[in-house]
Amino acid sequence: MNFELTEEQLAVQKAAREFAQTELLPGVIERDEHQTFPAEQIKKMGELGLMGMMVDPQYGGSGMDTVSYVLAMEEISKIDASASVCMSVNNSLVCWGLEKYGTEAQKQKYLTPLAKGEAIGAFCLSEPEAGSDATSQRTTAVDMGDHYLLNGTKNWITNGSSASIYLVIAQTDVEKKHKGINALIVERGMPGFVVGKKENKLGIRGSDTHSLMFTDVKVPKANRIGDDGFGFTFAMNTLNGGRIGIAAQALGIASGAYELSLAYAKERKAFGKEISQHQAIAFKLADMATQIEAARLLCLQAAYLKDKGVPCGAATARCEDYPDI
Repeated sequence: MNFELTEEQLAVQKAAREFAQTELLPGVIERDEHQTFPAEQIKKMGELGLMGMMVDPQYGGSGMDTVSYVLAMEEISKIDASASVCMSVNNSLVCWGLEKYGTEAQKQKYLTPLAKGEAIGAFCLSEPEAGSDATSQRTTAVDMGDHYLLNGTKNWITNGSSASIYLVIAQTDVEKKHKGINALIVERGMPGFVVGKKENKLGIRGSDTHSLMFTDVKVPKANRIGDDGFGFTFAMNTLNGGRIGIAAQALGIASGAYELSLAYAKERKAFGKEISQHQAIAFKLADMATQIEAARLLCLQAAYLKDKGVPCGAATARCEDYPDI
C-alpha cells in the first residue's frame, strides 16, 4: 500500500475539513440537543459532492475512490456525527448497491438524485428480532406477478423520516431460506408505507432513526434489485462497504475528541504548568493518538483493498470492530 495520499485525495480531505468547520460546526451542539436533522447542511453536502462520492459522474456522482471517501468521512465526523452517518448510509449502503447491481432504469430514476444529494436514501435490513441477520427476515414480499406485496416492520433505520428512497430487504420464499430473499426499492408515499416513531437516542441525536411499517405495499417488479433471490447476497456485499463508512465515522469521532482533549490540555494549567506537561496526562494523550492512528490505517487499508477490487470482508470487519475506537 502506498501511504502517500494523492493531490486529489488531499484536496478532498481539505475541502471536507473546511466545510465541517464553516458549515457544520455552527449550531452542532444545539442540533444534537434538540434532535434536529441537519437538512440545510446535508443539502450543501450534496452540492459539494459528498453524498455520492464514489458514484460515476454519468449518474451525478463525484467519481472518487474509497480512500477519498474515508478521508472526507473522518473530517465530517470530527464535527457532526449526525451529518456523517447520513452521508455514510447514502454513499455506501444505498448509492453503492444501486450502482453495482441496479438496472440502468433504476440508476437513472433513483441513483442519480441520490448521488446529486437531491434525495436521501435509507437501507432497511434490521428488524425487531433480526438485527443485521438477513437470514431471519420476517418482513415478507409476496410475488403477485407484476408486483410484490410488502408487509412487515423495520427498526433502527437511519434517515428513516428524511429519506425518500428506501432499499428494503424482505423474504419472498421462506422455504429457500437465504436464497428466497429479495431487495426492493420502495418510495416514500407508496400506499401502506408508514414511518413510525423516532428513537430517542443517547448520541448522534441529529440523525433521524425510525421504525418503518409496511402494510400491503405494492412494489413493482421493476423495483427489485438483481435476480429473484439475490437479496441476501446484495445485503452482505453492501454491508461490507458500509462497514468502512461507519468505521471512518468512529475514527472521526475519536479524532475529534482527541483534538479537543489536546487543545484543552495545552490551555489548562495545574501546579504551574500546562497539564499536557504532566506525565499522567501526556501518557493518556499518547495512547489516544496511537489508537487513533492504528484505526486510521485499518480504515485506509480496507478502502485501498476495495478500490483495488480485492476481497475486503475481513479488512472491513477489522476496521469496524477495532476495540478502542
